[in-house]
Amino acid sequence: MDNTPAQLLLFNQIKVKLPPHLSFVDEIAELLNISNDSAYRRIRGEKPISLDEIQILSNKYKISIDQLLRMQNNTVIFAGNKVDSTNFTFNDYMQDLVNSLGLFKTLKNAQIYFFNKDVPLFHFMQFPELSAFKFFFWKRTLIGYPDLAKQQFTGQENDPQILQQAQNVIRQYVQIPSTEIWTEESIHVTIRQIEFYRHTNIFAGKEILHKVYAQLEELLNHVEMQAERGRKFIYNQQSAAEGAPYQIYINECLIGDNSIFVKGDDRRIAYLNHNGLNFMATQDAGFCEYTFKNLQNIISKSTHISLVGEKERSMFFNTLRKKVQDRAKDIG
Repeated sequence: MDNTPAQLLLFNQIKVKLPPHLSFVDEIAELLNISNDSAYRRIRGEKPISLDEIQILSNKYKISIDQLLRMQNNTVIFAGNKVDSTNFTFNDYMQDLVNSLGLFKTLKNAQIYFFNKDVPLFHFMQFPELSAFKFFFWKRTLIGYPDLAKQQFTGQENDPQILQQAQNVIRQYVQIPSTEIWTEESIHVTIRQIEFYRHTNIFAGKEILHKVYAQLEELLNHVEMQAERGRKFIYNQQSAAEGAPYQIYINECLIGDNSIFVKGDDRRIAYLNHNGLNFMATQDAGFCEYTFKNLQNIISKSTHISLVGEKERSMFFNTLRKKVQDRAKDIG
């Protein structure tokens, strides 16, 4: 049986996964421990690759051999790191986020879709005390950092590496076109987290709690302003001329799941959220097509509030702000 078409497809899938600044041939040659000439001959299909080489390549680049050979089954291959306090720390998680956004920026006609359960984490990073709270909550409660188990939240993130990574995330995020699907539930996750820490006396003082709620309200103001202009821009920067297009839809009947879908002209990636903070990703063509169609279906049943829909946009954000204000008034 001629295996050349499958071999060519394998290398084509690998090439799509590689960042553009890396040499495709050099990567293959180094991974298989062969010369560049031998790598070229395999890439062109002139020399068959061995089963051992297929295993090395598929493991490295997370490619399903079943799908490569067009075998009919329901298996979808996902890849992703699982954040913890030792092996893949929150710093690693943040750097992985920076790297992923850098990859998205290289895609031609890139677009990111968010189906929000919580407010997309990129928004938090523009507000110091609010982002510090989210980082602290993730590290202390979700990940379980032992050194934070008995600590109170003081309102600051003291790790300079995380602060720098957050700034890198913001700068890259505003340059990538995005579409977000919000519901009234989107604010509830963060409010519940704040209230949990409030009632368990993890906030070091009421002034910090007030500051976090004030910045959560300011976050909503900033998102609303971006929706009004249809452009992203960094908080407190008045010009949105250089920001990427920004679309928001509101849905009244569905609750988001924090799934993310990235689409470019020649690449699609679906991300599924699990265990609170982690994401696993796949480039499986069938799954990505199904995910994109589902998102389009949800969008078709949602209300567009970017640039248009001023009344609906104002009513929606007023509702979210009132949820925050009511909680803040209750602090005393």
